[in-house]
Amino acid sequence: MKVAIIGIGSIAQIHIRSILACKEEIVALCDVDTSRCQAATEKFGLQAKIYTDYIQMLDEGGVDCVHVCTPHYLHAEMVCACLRRNIHVLVEKPLAISNEQLKEIESAVKESKATLGVCHQRRFEESMRYAKDVFSQEEALAGQGTLCWYRGKDYYASGAWRGKWATEGGGVAINQALHTLDLLLWICGMPVSVIGHTANDTLKDSIEVEDTVSAIFRLENGGKFIFNATNGCNASFPVIISAMSKNTHITVTDEWVLSNGSYVKKEEELRQFGKMEWGVGHTKLIKDFYDCLKTGRKFLIDFYEGQKVVKLILALYASNGQEVQI
Repeated sequence: MKVAIIGIGSIAQIHIRSILACKEEIVALCDVDTSRCQAATEKFGLQAKIYTDYIQMLDEGGVDCVHVCTPHYLHAEMVCACLRRNIHVLVEKPLAISNEQLKEIESAVKESKATLGVCHQRRFEESMRYAKDVFSQEEALAGQGTLCWYRGKDYYASGAWRGKWATEGGGVAINQALHTLDLLLWICGMPVSVIGHTANDTLKDSIEVEDTVSAIFRLENGGKFIFNATNGCNASFPVIISAMSKNTHITVTDEWVLSNGSYVKKEEELRQFGKMEWGVGHTKLIKDFYDCLKTGRKFLIDFYEGQKVVKLILALYASNGQEVQI
């Protein structure tokens, strides 16, 4: 397939490597900073046309699929532009940053012949799939997810869109910890309500969004899962996810799985293309996405799956200590 990428920042480098590993052809790169595109073509030996206007790129034709790797606030409009032209699109997280954007995307999905995929790559890690398989057979009654990382002033100064409600859509919950929350809902089930708290404890002079969040999500069966995340540490630790049924207690951290107190497995060594916290699932996800496009098989993380974690985060932000229905 002929592939284009919009937004040639850090995460786009992972997409480029994964697309090439899948033997797909990258024919176009788009970024407001053309030097990024030029650097990528040289680094990866691409024969790709360079654009600054993504609409021009889409309208010139010759593109079968687009990867959207831009700042959060641009995801919805770019996804809709692709779908309305019946061009397949794979978008980085988050799918959207508001309920209004989710409605716009849903409308475009319903009217399009193209496929939308959302890049929740951690669902493709073997350790997480092991946990998912267990709780597909056993009902989860409790769960917890913890993210404790460091993000300082330099990180937020690296992009004008970072740390702002209008452009990032939030802080640690919608950016760094979105995958943690997505894995909790995937393993434990979609909750029906949330009581959440947010705070900016360490970056008051740098950002307007939260650096710390805690929430209690209530499941339909009466169970709960707890979500805690912060960027306020001075180091970054492995994410920990646990879930419990009547008979089984599983904890996953990195590629390790602990089941009822015993180590079950460690994922086979995979090539690490980027930051360790990005996980090793991008290539697996992208390979599966293109296989779905070619075979007609339904992709696992479509609009309806991708919107779930966004709805949870938006409800968490609206909670302010009160129970909010999801």
